[in-house]
Amino acid sequence: MSSKLVANQALMKQQNRARVVYALWKNSPISRTGLAKFTGLNKATITNIILSLQEENMVVHKGSLQGSVGRAQKLLMFNENYGLCAGIMIRAKNINLAISNVRAKILWSSDVPFSAEEPPLDVVDRVASTLEEGLAACKQYSENFLGIGVGTASLLRHEDDMLYAIHSIDWHNVPVIQYLRQRFHVPIIADTASNCAALGEKYFGIAENVSDMLYLSVGYGIGGGLFLGGKLYRGKEGFAGDIGHMTLDPNGPQCPCGKRGCWEMMASAIPTGKSFLELRQAADEGDGTAIAELAKIGNNLGKGLANLINVLNPQLIVLGGDVVHAGKWVMTPCRSTLQERVWPWVWERTRVEYSGLSSELGVSTPSIIGAITKVIELLFQ
Repeated sequence: MSSKLVANQALMKQQNRARVVYALWKNSPISRTGLAKFTGLNKATITNIILSLQEENMVVHKGSLQGSVGRAQKLLMFNENYGLCAGIMIRAKNINLAISNVRAKILWSSDVPFSAEEPPLDVVDRVASTLEEGLAACKQYSENFLGIGVGTASLLRHEDDMLYAIHSIDWHNVPVIQYLRQRFHVPIIADTASNCAALGEKYFGIAENVSDMLYLSVGYGIGGGLFLGGKLYRGKEGFAGDIGHMTLDPNGPQCPCGKRGCWEMMASAIPTGKSFLELRQAADEGDGTAIAELAKIGNNLGKGLANLINVLNPQLIVLGGDVVHAGKWVMTPCRSTLQERVWPWVWERTRVEYSGLSSELGVSTPSIIGAITKVIELLFQ
């Protein structure tokens, strides 16, 4: 038998296993017959793969299903405590950490606040130590540590996972991922916060059955994550989604990036100096200034989104981040502006919604769930 044929057979076995693992994870509890229908594999192949997964403690039995004829079929369940997945979200002044099971159920979480004056790698060292404490606290669930997903509010050079720049705290070219790999001998996958949030929304939020989706994280700035044809789009160097610095008005306010009229300087919380939660509370109490500020933000969001809709034609736009607290005060003027600026037949087929993920970990929830999902995805490869 040629080495090429052996290699092809090995690859096919890996692909079949990945299909079964994904089907189990997605559809548990499910019978072997159900797995065969979902994957297109024959029952003998399914049985052999299941035996292997049971040896790894990835699959457990979960009762049985009685059909109209014949014997009851045993149901299989993906073992949610098969392993632990960690998520780290790097933001200006605070880093969020969480550990979950393979269903992204949060088992432990913590924050690591820091100052702009603290050396970056000293901060990362504290993050690693805190994560080690979390792993120790989660041993009751599993000791199988599957990996770490890292999200960052900065530009991230995808080629070497270099944290390129967080302008607000003057972090530039910080080797965060390389440092973590020296501390933890597990897979570590990095991406931008917005890409992570888009992935979390795709797996666990309102974008589950959507192939073309734009995720917009709006808070103290704007970032984007884009799914095209069901796949996350990063661009050549991994910098795709840095849409907060799209020029909305060449004569607009000065941005820290050095340009004028960047979208995030006109459609985020930056120009107000307040959080969206503070603005929402004031607006709810009838504060005319807060209502006007939120309406202006919503209008400017709509202007920028109209351009993106005309270029990308997404089925769904998800607004996440701190802006979810703004509710109708931002969403209504945003949709009104979009209706004015997008072709009617396109607008009728475009949904604009707030993130559907819970706020268990605050506004970072979609991003950190997405970072964790990057680890979960390794199970399907």
